[in-house]
Amino acid sequence: MNPRPPVRMCARCQRTTDAPVLVHEVHAATGPGFNVYACGECAASYPPAGDVLELLDLATAPARRSPSRLTLRFYKVNSDGDVIEDRGEVVIVADDDLDAHRLQSGG
Repeated sequence: MNPRPPVRMCARCQRTTDAPVLVHEVHAATGPGFNVYACGECAASYPPAGDVLELLDLATAPARRSPSRLTLRFYKVNSDGDVIEDRGEVVIVADDDLDAHRLQSGG
């Protein structure tokens, strides 16, 4: 007896296909993930699947060379939502090792 052929819906054109191509694996932290399939014609439009182990390599790679920077701007607004006063900014800069922080206040 022949096994039943796989039938899936193409994620791009929404047509069913009996020759599905796996184009993406969705992983979930709180339960089972799922697979995304495409028909043979639409599969070419998807980028190649990434290797999960490459993500682990990126996580353990040396930190980027430029420091991280966060700028917060503070405004006073009226009840209509119009800005009536610029209260300044706070800039937080952290180096690659995250052990040195610089806090600036601007006007």
